[in-house]
Amino acid sequence: MRKAVQSTGGALLSLVVAGCGLKEAPPFDPRDLQRAERARAAGTPTLPMKPLPTRLEPLQPTTREINAATNPTAPSTRPIVVRPLGNEPTVRLSLQEIVQRSVANSGEVRVAGYDPAIAETRIIEAQARFDPTFFTNINYEHQDIQSAGQPNIFGTINDRRFGRITQVQRGDIYTIEPGIKQLLPSGGEVSISQQVQSFYFKPRTTVANPYWQNQLKVQLTQPLLRDFGYEVNQARITIARNDQRVSLLDFRKTLEDNVASIEKDYWDLEEAEQEIRIQEELLNRTRDTADILIKQFINGKQGVSRVQTSQATASIRSRESVLIDARRRLGDLSDDIKRRMNDPEFPVAGPVVLLPANVPVESPISFDFNDVVSTAMDNRFELGQQQLRINSAAVAQDVARVNTLPKLDAKIGAAIEGVDANESHAASNQFTDSHVGFSIGLNFELPIGNREALAVLRRSRLQRMQAIEQYRFLIDQVTQDVKTALRDVNAGWLLMGSRRQARFAASDTLLAIEQREAQGEALDPTFVQLKLDTQERLADSEREEALAIANYNKAIAQVERAKGTLLRYNNVVMQEENLPSGRRPR
Repeated sequence: MRKAVQSTGGALLSLVVAGCGLKEAPPFDPRDLQRAERARAAGTPTLPMKPLPTRLEPLQPTTREINAATNPTAPSTRPIVVRPLGNEPTVRLSLQEIVQRSVANSGEVRVAGYDPAIAETRIIEAQARFDPTFFTNINYEHQDIQSAGQPNIFGTINDRRFGRITQVQRGDIYTIEPGIKQLLPSGGEVSISQQVQSFYFKPRTTVANPYWQNQLKVQLTQPLLRDFGYEVNQARITIARNDQRVSLLDFRKTLEDNVASIEKDYWDLEEAEQEIRIQEELLNRTRDTADILIKQFINGKQGVSRVQTSQATASIRSRESVLIDARRRLGDLSDDIKRRMNDPEFPVAGPVVLLPANVPVESPISFDFNDVVSTAMDNRFELGQQQLRINSAAVAQDVARVNTLPKLDAKIGAAIEGVDANESHAASNQFTDSHVGFSIGLNFELPIGNREALAVLRRSRLQRMQAIEQYRFLIDQVTQDVKTALRDVNAGWLLMGSRRQARFAASDTLLAIEQREAQGEALDPTFVQLKLDTQERLADSEREEALAIANYNKAIAQVERAKGTLLRYNNVVMQEENLPSGRRPR
């Protein structure tokens, strides 16, 4: 579509941060980070600044005008090759090279590159809920239990002479229970543990005292209504994955914004360079006119007075100021591009001024509206992000719907026991004597009114409806962006033709005035002013044409951005996951 990006191969973009295997960042030292830039800035010379004038400085004393008066055949002092910014070094770079350097080094892109990696860790956090967990319970219990006592052979329990009314039993129980538990995808939890207990009672209540009791326990708790199901319990992982892909598209947005800003700055830089060339040509034309007037004034030609020379002097000084401002603007644009590139070869503090190497497009480019809109619907990152948000809202709604059900949990447990005066024998008895116990139970809960769960369900429905409405709004916004960009391209092309005709007309007007001057027309103040004004109008027409050309090229890039294909247009390839619809951004 254009010459600026017709190179083989694309720039393969990978995320700045992989998210794993990272080393700990060194201590933050702002002075250390600033050191390199301070060193570059220290090597940049300071331009001398002259004091402001306190009186009119005529042009007659200058070498240029003296040479013009004393040696009419001397060559003009007008420079043959004009440097955009005086003696500062310049480097011309193509748009594609600047874009690729920016993709590889841009500070904004590198900062945004951390977000997808950070979001990816949240997926791992959600998945980690289903990882097995090792646990150990250690407990010591001292019992001091008082009871109503036991009757004896000499009397009843109420006879204080023959029996004790109360009886005290003391005991020490030591427990250790290591095991593993895991949350299941269905929402249940399973655990297996080995419980070892040591009992000692005083007075003795068993033959073996102390004694050991071992239990190998297996327990399953499974929700049957609320919190039941694979989709419900995987909801956090699904939403985290969607958020990570949204973050990835945010990264793409930062990349597109950076490339779009470079496109704009690049063609503004091209227009700024043309502006300098135009202003220098205007200044040289004005000086040529001043040469003639001053020469005739010095030679005492009749009809040429100080009025004409002052007119020329004022125009020269005015046009010098415009040229100074044009050079400043070019330097600002160059620095902005260097900042976005963030390339060590071209630091912002360095003296090098970047200049464009590409020739702007000056040929008509037509786009099919339906094709552009269709491409935008498939590729705009905003639509992809909103699809992911709608998907997350739907998942949250499903979870909220399930959680309006009563809580009904089934519990199943089994234990293999072994008891002996020796711990090792107790462990052996577990599997030889096969003393197996089990339990089955149901737990039921239902909040009266169930208002919280119903409110959560209503909120999730509203959020999903809101996300869908936002998608409809974005469709209209994308369509408007496409229409505006195409309108700018068409208007830019027509404006280029109109500005070019205006330049032709201004050039012809100046040619006619110069022909009248060559035929000997008197250089009275009116004629001099007419010539100076016509020179300026020609420069204005050239500047407006250059601006129209730059805007036309920016409009072409804006169409690609509206289509969602700006990165591919600049040969930048970004690896992205599939969108919910299954389509990959083109």
